[in-house]
Amino acid sequence: MTTAMLHTAGQRVALDGPDSAVRTLLAAAGGPERPGLAAADPPNVVLAVEESRQPFRTDGAELITRGVWATPGSEVVLTNVGGSGFDQRWAVDVDGLRVASRWRPPYQESVAARLFPARQRALNSQVLLHYPALWFAMQQRFAPLHVSVVEVGGVVVLLAGPGGVGKSTLVARALADGSRATCDNLAACDGMTAYGVAEPLRLLDGTGRRALHGRREQPWTHRVRSLPPELVVVLRRGTQESPTLRELSPAEAARRLVAGTYAAGELRRFWSIAALVATATGCGPVHPPIEEIAARLTTRLPAVELLLGREPGAGLTELLRRPLAAVRTGRAG
Repeated sequence: MTTAMLHTAGQRVALDGPDSAVRTLLAAAGGPERPGLAAADPPNVVLAVEESRQPFRTDGAELITRGVWATPGSEVVLTNVGGSGFDQRWAVDVDGLRVASRWRPPYQESVAARLFPARQRALNSQVLLHYPALWFAMQQRFAPLHVSVVEVGGVVVLLAGPGGVGKSTLVARALADGSRATCDNLAACDGMTAYGVAEPLRLLDGTGRRALHGRREQPWTHRVRSLPPELVVVLRRGTQESPTLRELSPAEAARRLVAGTYAAGELRRFWSIAALVATATGCGPVHPPIEEIAARLTTRLPAVELLLGREPGAGLTELLRRPLAAVRTGRAG
């Protein structure tokens, strides 16, 4: 058995299980943290992958809905979570959240796991790692956001936009130029600070193992745990030759943030799982405060829409030259 520590979504997470399972989860987090960083704090989320194939006991438990039972002591048992083939027991106590997972796939999920390994890896990452951390972040009034958060020209930029628009490419280019980032895809945010969800970079020209949508996974060389956004940028893919910028009202920017988060395929299964766990345990909200957090960000920060051109072009430093300068000037003033 192996134990590893990492920080994700603002949580201190311990991974327990067989060596192969822990290695898989660390790969799903974009690689292990640098030595010395993870061991500083005790975990508040413990995620265990168990070798047992026996079902979790539900004797005397209350049936919440098909495949979900509430047991005494703020515990919930879920079967085939998110169609992943894993059964889980979630337990909340004074020390935090503990989730135990067992691989017990129905026949259909077992076949799908063999035929579509990239899809199964994505499901495993979500169910075994990302969703528990994001759910416990909800208990601290954080909301998941489908965004990239990267420091560009000394300004922390929150990049929003639908999947496939080009966020990952722009973040990877910024990182290659020496920028810092906390996430490329998902963050937990309280309206002031964005805490990155630890996962690999996924790039069309990556060199790692295959991911969904024709991408390949690439580990981070360095990822910071959190960054405080100073500028909101909503990305769109246009058909014109050159990129264009326009200011967004707080309401319009918040609407884009909220819509992009609900539309994200990575979170499609999260909403129902989060609601069921909250209902069964009696802990925390049944729904994350996404609209509240988006409004808090966009009423406090300047927001622009960046309409990208047909062909790849300049990096973020050049594309956002004017709004970056305005933020730096306002900060100095």
